[in-house]
Amino acid sequence: MSIVLLAAVILLPSGMFAQTVSRGVVKAVIGSDLNSVLPDDVVYMYPEFQKGTVLFNDRSTSEGIVNLYLIGSHIHFIGPDGDTLAMKDQDTARVLSIGKDTYIRHDKCWVRLLSVQGSLAFGIRSTVHIEQAQKIGAYGMTEATASISNVAMLHDIPGAPSHAVYLKTLRNIPYSVTHDALLYDGSKIFMATRKNFRKLFPEKKDLVKTYIKDNKLDLTKAQDALQLFNFLNL
Repeated sequence: MSIVLLAAVILLPSGMFAQTVSRGVVKAVIGSDLNSVLPDDVVYMYPEFQKGTVLFNDRSTSEGIVNLYLIGSHIHFIGPDGDTLAMKDQDTARVLSIGKDTYIRHDKCWVRLLSVQGSLAFGIRSTVHIEQAQKIGAYGMTEATASISNVAMLHDIPGAPSHAVYLKTLRNIPYSVTHDALLYDGSKIFMATRKNFRKLFPEKKDLVKTYIKDNKLDLTKAQDALQLFNFLNL
C-alpha cells in the first residue's frame, strides 16, 4: 500500500554520513540486561518516551507514549501499569509519528524522513547490531571468533519482559551503529547514490551530474546528498 507522504522537513544531525558505522565494546557480567549496559543513545532513539501515533496497513491507528528501540528497530511503549512493552506485529505498521519526527516501516526497520518533496522523500535508517564475540589471541592481539554460530551470544529468558535481552556467556559485547541515507519514492527504498538520484529524477540526469560537479558534492555525506535532493525538487 502506497502512502501519502507528510509535508515536513527535519533537521539533519551534524556529522551524519550516507553510511556511517560507529563501533564500541561494553563489558557486562553474565546474565546482565543488555539494555542496562549499552549507552543510552544506542538503546533508544530518544532520551525519553513521548507521545506517538502508529498508522497500520489497514489504515487503523494507535496512540501511546512510545520510543524507538534501536536494537531490532522496534516500537516500545509505556503500558497502563508503567511497564515498558514491545509492540507486536511491527511489520503490520506503516507509519510512525513521534513528536515532530515521521518514520516509515521498510524491510523490518524504521526509516526517519528528513525531507519530503511531493511524492519523494529523503531519510535515514539507524540500526544497531550486536556483533560476534571476541577473544584475546596470541601476544595480546584481539581476534574475532571464526563464526558467530560457534558462540551462544544472546538468548531470551522465559518469562522475562518482552523488551529485555539478556547476556548468556559474554563479558565483552562488541556492537555497531549504522546510519544509511536513503531515497523513498512512495513504495520503494533506494540508497542515496548518484545512480539512484538519476533513476528517480530521469528528466534531470544531466543536472544531477552538473550540480554535483559544480558544488563539489560528496554523496557519501548525507548533508551533500540531502542538498542535492532538495535542489532537484526546486
